[in-house]
Amino acid sequence: MSKTTMKSALFRGKHDIKIEEIPIPQPQQGQVLVKVAWCGICGTDLHEYESGAILCPTDENPHPLTGTGMPVCLGHEFSGVIESVGHGVEKWRVGDRVCIEAVISCHECYACKIGCNNACVKLGFVGLSTSTNLGGGLSEYYLCDRPEDYLHKLPDSVSLKAGAMCEPLAVAIHAVKRSGFKKGEKVLVCGSGPIGSLLITVLKSKGASQIIVSEPSSARRKVAQRAGAHHLLDPLNDDIVAKVKELTGGSDCGVDVAFEAAGNGRALEAAIAATCTRGRVLNVSVWSKPAVIDMNKLVFEEKTILGSSCYRGDHEELLSALDSGSIKLEDFITATIPLDQLVEKGFNELIHNNENHVKILVAPSGNLDQPF
Repeated sequence: MSKTTMKSALFRGKHDIKIEEIPIPQPQQGQVLVKVAWCGICGTDLHEYESGAILCPTDENPHPLTGTGMPVCLGHEFSGVIESVGHGVEKWRVGDRVCIEAVISCHECYACKIGCNNACVKLGFVGLSTSTNLGGGLSEYYLCDRPEDYLHKLPDSVSLKAGAMCEPLAVAIHAVKRSGFKKGEKVLVCGSGPIGSLLITVLKSKGASQIIVSEPSSARRKVAQRAGAHHLLDPLNDDIVAKVKELTGGSDCGVDVAFEAAGNGRALEAAIAATCTRGRVLNVSVWSKPAVIDMNKLVFEEKTILGSSCYRGDHEELLSALDSGSIKLEDFITATIPLDQLVEKGFNELIHNNENHVKILVAPSGNLDQPF
């Protein structure tokens, strides 16, 4: 490798992210160096940028597992090609095309011991909790210090663009599994942003008989329709609960499962009220303030509300679905940009024009025509 430095997006606090040149890390024992092909901008990245450190560690509060403070190289939805490997690496080869499983866990707490590493008490993420010395998704290179934990090989049929969307797809697949969804059930999805749209795609692939979507944005309702929604509702103008009951058979009916992917009280209230007796509500959104729940709706109609965090053990299923073609992701990519335009064409575009986007992918190399 002739280059010795790489471009990396370093985050230091609210509205403070700059593209800087830092040394390219070199793989040591058991490590692999990945040349990043594409990285998606996640809503979490936007929250960090707009509000300052939320999940990202700081110098005052370094991450308990990685010891990292500021700055942080953002980017946890990415794909790439292995550039070089360290001593003792046997499973991975130069040229392998990979995607990231970003969850960092302690492997020691109760959650980890029962296989719920995604609920670890010291939960962290590659691209949010890791040192700039390792790089990340919004960097030309990423040094993976635990490839068995964080990397998955992409099937030959799956593009690296699709590979960069495997991380949010894993969130959607895990949420559907957590909900207990069964083929033939009727569902409501509240919110058709990136995760909501992927939920629709997964539910369609798994045989939902009726997919009803509540989404205020007309642009995002069109995305929901392309993803496989059967009925589109506007919560600003429609009585969501009444419409859902009408569509599912009458005033005493409802959907079997409702997915709350909007993170607001009205959506959660509608999700609970629109489910049938003994129906389930799955919350996959992250809330900025406490929610108010009508407990009597749960008690007297024996409904269940569940939470879903990240993913665990879901990549094998999602890679199989992508390989078979039962799930396709490229249609959700609404823009591609070079790393140098991250703030102007990436963050600012999603902040001020988010209704017209599902996923913006960043090419750290700057080459938007790369043969990946």
